[in-house]
Amino acid sequence: MKPKYHTVFYDSLIKLVSFSKGLIFHSIEENFSDGSNYMESDYPTAILSNHVSESDIVSLSMVYPRLNPRIKVIIPAREDILKPQFLQREFRNKGIIKWIFKIIDASNAIPFFLKYLGAVPIKRPFRDDSRELLKKGELRNKIDSEWEYLVSHIKKGRNLFMFPEGVYNQDGFLSQIKRGAYYIKSKIESMNFNSFTLTYDHLSYKKTKLYIKYGKPFKIRNEDSPDQVIRLITEKLGENYTVTVANLTSFILLKFEKESRLKKQQLTDILIKLKTNIESKFPNITLASELRKENFQTQLDRIFEKLKNLKMIHFENEFIITKDFLYQIPKSIHNLRKTNTVMYHKNQLTAHFNHLEIIWNEITKIEDKENRNVSTI
Repeated sequence: MKPKYHTVFYDSLIKLVSFSKGLIFHSIEENFSDGSNYMESDYPTAILSNHVSESDIVSLSMVYPRLNPRIKVIIPAREDILKPQFLQREFRNKGIIKWIFKIIDASNAIPFFLKYLGAVPIKRPFRDDSRELLKKGELRNKIDSEWEYLVSHIKKGRNLFMFPEGVYNQDGFLSQIKRGAYYIKSKIESMNFNSFTLTYDHLSYKKTKLYIKYGKPFKIRNEDSPDQVIRLITEKLGENYTVTVANLTSFILLKFEKESRLKKQQLTDILIKLKTNIESKFPNITLASELRKENFQTQLDRIFEKLKNLKMIHFENEFIITKDFLYQIPKSIHNLRKTNTVMYHKNQLTAHFNHLEIIWNEITKIEDKENRNVSTI
């Protein structure tokens, strides 16, 4: 198996996709696990990531230049992305945007570019035409043939970009990891693995800020069971979620009871205490630059303003009052970002909860002790 190294034209097409980052993101912050500025991807490597939204495609275009060595990739993709009129069906825009999408769809540019870059259509359970194939008893064979097709392209010299969840995660953290990585490893014993984790902050800025944390290469042993592989990948992706102003503030707010009266300065002080303790006790946890520099007051004000507009809090002089809606658990976690954005952002920290609880308990014990000392004076 010989790797297919990148070409100028291949890189140019990926660069073209990356130009859209300004339309989607406020900014992009990258953090590396070992102080380098690249991601190891010796051939053959499966590069795994969590799957958040359609914007992940733009995220991939930002990650690709960081690969070392830079080898062409194969990317499992939704089958309908490669079909005609995808943009019009997916986004259903009106006005001038609708006509722009119509022109792009008519040019067939998206299927051409995606196929050239390495996108391969994959059946999704209960999506595309999977229901019809299931009724005919043909779904299993179809899925197997598609994965064999992926494997054949890897053997022809491409690395693999893969979202092992197979679907967008809906609640802020990972969805159930599927067996794709285990299957690939069973077919290619020499397969290497690496990962990166995307953390989206939808609250701190007018547009979303993206944080990318690059992982370190890891191995899947030949004797590992599917469940062991799933646990390993969940751990690798989960531990690299970035702690941001938005998800740490969400964690704090949900620690208080309904109708709590909190001073803005009190919340700022708690954020700094949590940040300081994370740095000293759990240095492997990645902190956003705003927290590291303790330069987040503007972002905190924007978060509070957004939550006020969502009727989750209200202001009373220098106090923030938490409201019932902040704590309401939706009947379904589907699209939790819209139904309860605070819970969504808090869930990004799921893999860090144990560490954060240790710090929270220490902070509250100290504050309780100080309050008791004041009351006895």
